[in-house]
Amino acid sequence: MDCTLAFATNTNIDRSSLLALKSHITFDPLNLLRKNWTTETSVCNWIGITCDPINNRVTELNISNMQLVGTIPPEIGNLSSLVLLDMNENSFHGPIPASIFNISSIQVITLRSNALSSELPIDMCKHSLHNLKLLRISSTKLYGEIPSSLGLCSNLELLSLYNNSHHGVVPKDIGNLTLLTRLFLGFNSLTGNIPKEIGYLNNLEMLNMASTGLDGSIPKEIGNMTSLQYIYLDNNALSGAIPQEIVQLDNLLVLSIDSNKLTGTLPSTFSNMSSVNYISLSHNMLNGTLPKEIGNMKALQELYLINNSLT
Repeated sequence: MDCTLAFATNTNIDRSSLLALKSHITFDPLNLLRKNWTTETSVCNWIGITCDPINNRVTELNISNMQLVGTIPPEIGNLSSLVLLDMNENSFHGPIPASIFNISSIQVITLRSNALSSELPIDMCKHSLHNLKLLRISSTKLYGEIPSSLGLCSNLELLSLYNNSHHGVVPKDIGNLTLLTRLFLGFNSLTGNIPKEIGYLNNLEMLNMASTGLDGSIPKEIGNMTSLQYIYLDNNALSGAIPQEIVQLDNLLVLSIDSNKLTGTLPSTFSNMSSVNYISLSHNMLNGTLPKEIGNMKALQELYLINNSLT
C-alpha cells in the first residue's frame, strides 16, 4: 500500500469511527454534532476534533459539556492516533467499550459525570495504555473491582475513580504508580486495609479515600509520602492509633480523618507539621489530653475534635 492510499484509508477510518459515535447519540439538544459532523467537511474541521497537522489523523476528541445523550460504540477504539478523549459532563450510558483501553497512543481518558455502567477490563494496562497520564472515570456507575493491572500504567499522574460503585480491595499494585500526584478513590464500596505499598507514592499530593468502607490501621508508610498536601480518609472504619510517622509530612495542608474508629492519644509531635491549616479528627475514639504543643501550629486555622473521649 503506497503512502497516499494509506493516508486516505486512515482518514476514512477516523471519519467512520466518529460517524459511528454520532449515530449512537440519541439527543443533541444544541445540534452541535448533528449540523457540524457531516461528510461535506473535513473531519479536522469538526467541532471537538483536533488533528495532527502532518498526517490529519484525529488526536483529540473533546465533546465535554454538550448535554449529549447516547452510548459509546466500540468503533471509538479505531481512532488509533488518539491522544486525548474527553466526554465529561454528558449523559452517556451503557458500557464503556473495551476498545478504548486498547488505544496505545492515548494519554488522557476522562469520562467524568456520565451514566456509564460497566466493569473496567481486568487486564486494562497489560497490553496498551503505557502512555496514559490521566484516567478520570468518576461520578459514573462503574462497578466491579479496581483492576490490579492499573499498576502497569506506570506513567499515570492522575487516577480518579471517585464516586462509583467499585467493590473489593484497594490493589497494592497502585504502589507502582510512582508518578501519581492525585489519587481519588473515595465514595465507593471498598473493603480491607489501605495497602502499605501506598507509601511508595512519594510524588502524591492529594489522597482521597473518603467514604469507601476501608478498615484496619493507617499504614505508617504514609509518612514516606513527603509530597502529600491533602489527606481525606473520612467516613471509613479505620482503627488504631494515628501513626507517628504522619508528622514527617512537611508539606501537609489538610488532614481529615473524621468519622472513623481511631484510638489512642493525639501526638504532641503534631506541632512539627508547620504547614497544616486544617485538621479534622471528630467522631473517633481518641482519648487523653489535648497536647499544649498544638498551640505552636501557627498555620492552623481549623481544628475539629468533637465526639471523642478527650479529657
